[in-house]
This record gives sequence, structure tokens and C-alpha cells, in this order.
Amino acid sequence: MRFLITVITGLVCACAAAAQTPDELHKMLDAKQNFAMRDAVEHGDSSVPVFYRGAVEASLNEIAPARKHLERAIRNDPHSKEASDALGMLISMAARNGHYREALRWLEDAHTATPNSEDLNNWSPAFRAFAEAGDMKVVHLKSSSVDCNDGLRVVINGKAVTYWFDTGGGQSVMGESDAKMLGLTLKHVETKGGEASGTAIQGFDVAIARDFVTSGLHLRNVAFIVLQDSGEPFAHLPVGQRGMIGLPVLIAMQAIRADRAGRCEFGPDARAHGPGLRNLLFDGVTPIVQANVSGKSLTFSLDTGAADTDLNEGFANALPDLVKAGQKESRAITGYGGSNRYDSVLMGPVVFRVGGMDVTLKSPHVFPHHSLGNFDGNLGDDILNQAKTVTLDFRAMELRLE
Repeated sequence: MRFLITVITGLVCACAAAAQTPDELHKMLDAKQNFAMRDAVEHGDSSVPVFYRGAVEASLNEIAPARKHLERAIRNDPHSKEASDALGMLISMAARNGHYREALRWLEDAHTATPNSEDLNNWSPAFRAFAEAGDMKVVHLKSSSVDCNDGLRVVINGKAVTYWFDTGGGQSVMGESDAKMLGLTLKHVETKGGEASGTAIQGFDVAIARDFVTSGLHLRNVAFIVLQDSGEPFAHLPVGQRGMIGLPVLIAMQAIRADRAGRCEFGPDARAHGPGLRNLLFDGVTPIVQANVSGKSLTFSLDTGAADTDLNEGFANALPDLVKAGQKESRAITGYGGSNRYDSVLMGPVVFRVGGMDVTLKSPHVFPHHSLGNFDGNLGDDILNQAKTVTLDFRAMELRLE
């Protein structure tokens, strides 16, 4: 469930490596050609500007070098667009890793530079609430194998709940009934949040789980966005299951492997094995994955909290013949904020090459006039569940299906 913070071949590698001028890198960045920009920078020489080095390092979640290069880019030209973009990357990188106070510091620097920014003014109250108790800290991490058929058992402040993984969540989320049951203190913020359906969430509560334990992982100060649980996805779930574990916790696990038998492993032992696929990056707080459809390399947001894969305007533009052969209709998209209908096209079977495996969606929908996050689609569980085993490795930056 996406809760968005607004803020192949040798030929391909050769083309990417040749595109190293600042103008070409700038075009890649603006067009969200994240994987091409990564390849271009990695194949580049010392003349690649520090801003683009930092941008690629941030997309790989290489925190220390990204911070070093992006800070240098800001110092080089504090009033430039690159400096503004670098601040946004630093905010997102800190936030998705649970470094709330660092994220707040960067946000305040950005606000000083652009005090009239609607996005910064909107998100400042939420970041202050996230940072109030301090940064999320890993007390202990030990590789673990647990039963997760119905979700992951978590103990928050001594009370057990069962939540599922949500890579589409920039922060963890729970319903207000669970927050009350857990005895968490709520702080209301007037921050407006966007989500998958396109409906704005008009403010929400923030709660900090001071103690968070799941098998071999022990954390302090895990931030939760707390929403009314009268609607989807929480309304039909019992209290104690109205929550989703977001990116800061998942990144702290380092790697997660889940299989069809309902077994989950996390920690260093869950790391991907074999030749690296290098198919995963971060765009802000959104994990994105590279996939191939009908010979076209496409980019999808990765959302384990979404039951269905949605295909967007970028998919329609890349593969117009597939879309023209489909049947026009409308389809509802449901998120935390509600449900909205959009023009869509129902297509026949489409084969995706993703994570090293071919998977088929028999009747996918494409929304030809709706971006849903500016990627070619939002990859959900209907693709992931076709694999016997799914491995998500945040150290190697790889999604592997087997």
C-alpha cells in the first residue's frame, strides 16, 4: 500500500556508459531513468559531477558516500536547483532509514532556502513528530526464520500484534484501534498525505513505538503513522492485525526471504545468492525495480502492500500496441484515503521478466492517463506470489524471484 511522501545487454551498458555529460545526466534524472543514470555514473570517470555521484549512491542506499557527495554539491552552489534536489535526496534517505532527526535537520535547511515551499511546509509537522523521540536504533539483529503465513508477529511495548510487510510504505502504518490497544501516545499533525487512490489524507496521528521486537530484530523508536481504521485496508481486520511494517524496519532487516509455505527469513542469512541482478533502487522513499515486457525495459514501484499490479501511463506509452488491443473500461483504485475510479484498459495476458523469472498477468489493467507515482506501474503481490521464493535484499539492492 503506497503512502507517498511528496517531496541487460552489453549494448545497453555501452550506451549508458557513453552518456556521462552533465546535460545527459540531468535529462536522465528529470526523466526518472534511474537505472540508466546509475550505469552511466558507475561507468564514468572522475569528471562525473559530485551531485550525480551522490544521487546514484543515495538510490543505492549507500548512506555515507551519498551524504558526503550531496553535501559537497550543496556547498558548491547553495542556491542552485542541484542543491535543492540534493537536500530532497538527503531528507528521503534519512527518513527511509529511520534517521528522523537527520531528516528533520535537512528539511529545516531546505525550508530556510525555500520558505514558501508548500511541500516543505506541509511535511514539517510530521517530521518534527517523527523526530521527537530520536532516531530509530537497531539494538540487535540476528538472522531469523519465522512462520509468517498470516503476517509477522511483532511485540510493541510488550504487547503482541501481527503485521505484514509493506515496501510501499515510506513509514510504518497502523490503525487507531491498534494504537489504542498498544497504549501508544498519539500526536496529531495537519500534514496532508497522498496515497494510491489519489485521495489526499487530511492530517493524521503519529505514534512512536519505543520498543519493537520481532524474533531476532530489536528496535527502538519506530515511527508509525496512525490512521482511522474505518476504511480499507483495516476495516475488516481484527484489532491486533491493523498495521503494516514500512521501509525503515524492512531496511533494518537487511534482507527478507519469503516462500509459499508461509516461512519468512530476515537478516544477513536471507541475503540473495548467485550472480547479482542489480534490479533495485530507491527513488526518494520508493523502492523501484527494473522489469522487461515485450523487449522494453520498464521501471515499477515495488509494493508488497498492494494485492494487484497497476500499470500506468508510462507503460501505455512504451507499449501502445498492447494497450490498443485491450478493452476500455473504468476501474477503482483503493488506498488509505478511500477509493476513486479511473479510465482503464483491460488487456490480455502480459509476460513480465522480473527478478530473474518470467511471470504472467492474465488480465492486467493499465491506466493510460494516470501516473500513480510517475513510474511505469506499481508491482504488487499478484506478480510476487507466482514465485516459490521471493528475496528482497537491501544490501545488494536486488529483488529475486525463484
